[in-house]
Amino acid sequence: MASLLTMVVLATSMGAPAQAEDDTSRAEQASEAIEAAAPTNDLAEPGIVDDGQVLTRANDTSAVVPLSPDGDIVVTVAGAEGTQTARIALPDEIAVGSGVVTDDGTVVYPAADGSADAVAVQTLADGSTRVQTVIADPSSAHEFGYRMQGYRPYESDTGEVVFVNAAGDFVNVDAPWAVDANGARVDTHYEIHGKELVQVVEADESTAYPIVADPSWIWYAPAWGMKLSRTETSRVRDLGAAGSMCAIFARGAPGFTVACGAFAGYMSVQANLAQSDSPKSCLFFTAAPIPGVIWRIKC
Repeated sequence: MASLLTMVVLATSMGAPAQAEDDTSRAEQASEAIEAAAPTNDLAEPGIVDDGQVLTRANDTSAVVPLSPDGDIVVTVAGAEGTQTARIALPDEIAVGSGVVTDDGTVVYPAADGSADAVAVQTLADGSTRVQTVIADPSSAHEFGYRMQGYRPYESDTGEVVFVNAAGDFVNVDAPWAVDANGARVDTHYEIHGKELVQVVEADESTAYPIVADPSWIWYAPAWGMKLSRTETSRVRDLGAAGSMCAIFARGAPGFTVACGAFAGYMSVQANLAQSDSPKSCLFFTAAPIPGVIWRIKC
């Protein structure tokens, strides 16, 4: 019995370091694949690892990335108008283990099944948050859902994507990209399924694996957006009312440079479409990064 217990203890103590070493190796491989594929690798300085999480600061943004795959990424942006905090959940299409911090500060979550699939989180020097998936082979998941607690994603008629909460706080999401092992672009797009933003990666027979795919959240020191109520949305179907609303928006958004004549027409068209939605939707528009883009959102 004593010999058997000794063997069990030895096997356990030898297995844990071996598993940790394997996870570290796969994390570094994923990090190298990301570095080769990403359009920019201007990362923030590596963060501080403390109490099971990584704290990284860049400009007015601080990001807390948990090493546990069950936690959310928490991003806080401070500015003259106040502080905005948002939580991003990791996509659950890849079952991952604990995060490993690589030399450049990337937090990589290797697949729990030992495959080369992975999820990786980076904070860029401009404060943006980048969440990448590494798709190992054709049998891997090729669709990944992203959620933000208290926020809902919307897509404008011109293709921009934004997460908006009930208070009118918003976070822009950069256009999606995906690159294969040969550096070739892979077709990818977003779909909105309720409260989830889904990135769909469309590989074909010419695609070389692994694929690296990414959505990036672009943070601004609490940016100002205008959400119209259902009554206001109905009212700006009229061009005159839309012009007045544009003037109010311009006063609150110094970066707004769109001519109100043209914008009022655009607003009126979107308001009429909002009224025909079922259920009726409301208009929301932002001052950054592209002034004057309108979303039809839940009232």
